[in-house]
Amino acid sequence: MTAPRVLIADHAPTRLGARMALAEEAFICAEASTAEEAIAQARATQPDVCLVGLEIPGGGIAAVRGICEVAPESSVIVLAGVSDVDDLLAAVRSGAVGYIPGGVDADQLRRIVRAGAAREAAVPRSMVIDLLGELRTAEPAGDERLTAREAQILGMLSRGHSTTAIAARLAISPVTVRRHISELVRKVGVPDRAGLIGHGQRLASLSRVAAGN
Repeated sequence: MTAPRVLIADHAPTRLGARMALAEEAFICAEASTAEEAIAQARATQPDVCLVGLEIPGGGIAAVRGICEVAPESSVIVLAGVSDVDDLLAAVRSGAVGYIPGGVDADQLRRIVRAGAAREAAVPRSMVIDLLGELRTAEPAGDERLTAREAQILGMLSRGHSTTAIAARLAISPVTVRRHISELVRKVGVPDRAGLIGHGQRLASLSRVAAGN
């Protein structure tokens, strides 16, 4: 199996620790110390996995968002100092597939990188209960929450159902489905239907991880 190509974007001590932990597990294709550098390196190298520090200059969330735009096939995993479900959700909404609070050991980091390379979500066990609570309410980026029907349609979109198929399954018109999708795009804070589908798929992936813990 080919070693995953990894970009590490964080402060120097964290980069050194991650580089040492992954020495026999991955190929470190690039490093960065700011959000701007991380985005530029991701664009240039197209890594399999990006480890992004939440507190890097320029903002870890901004780096996640930018990396997902310029390297859409990369799995972005946030490195956080503490466990914070709001930070986790912000990272996921920006495109991250994993979240690592401080204190993980080298073996854990290697397992998480392998999961990221396989496009699997990685969430710490200690955050599962809080995460499930947030997922149940399906809270989008703003203050508004999704209705039960909107959450249902988001789930169906994330599983690949077309507008026509959703309409038939729910016994409503395609026009009504499209109206719900437009409202979902607005509430979740994504630019279009494709962004909405990606958001739903990330939530579903994280939900499966939580259910498995």
